[in-house]
Amino acid sequence: MKHGIFILTLMLLTVTITASAQDGLKIKDIFDKYGKREGSVLLQLSSDVLSQGSNITSYKSLILDETTQNRMDIAEALKDDIRGKLTISEVKKDGVIESGSYYLGKDKTNNNGFILYKNKGRKITLVYLKGNFPSGHLDTELKKLKD
Repeated sequence: MKHGIFILTLMLLTVTITASAQDGLKIKDIFDKYGKREGSVLLQLSSDVLSQGSNITSYKSLILDETTQNRMDIAEALKDDIRGKLTISEVKKDGVIESGSYYLGKDKTNNNGFILYKNKGRKITLVYLKGNFPSGHLDTELKKLKD
């Protein structure tokens, strides 16, 4: 009987930890730190814009000129946030990530979270999005967003 209660408590704790896994993302700090700096472009789409034909419920992107400091900050935040998560795609050159798509799992509202990263041509693009769709449909949902 005591083992059953222990196992049930452990399972509930695991679900709670998984659901809140996206709450403490370090890339959210990157958006705050670099989003309002000169030369940066921060875009956050509201839910009413996103609801038109897309299952994406939250979208935030940041485009900025690459500097040694922001590249290191973003690389560290990205490394921490994707540790133990599913890598959908990733391109590395000389051991440095040039682009990647990462699945973070479900949040407490049952939406899937994703981080997209690209560092090309001295520009860094960072995207954080959530939606009610599986990771295999990420490209499809992004195409809907473009339309």
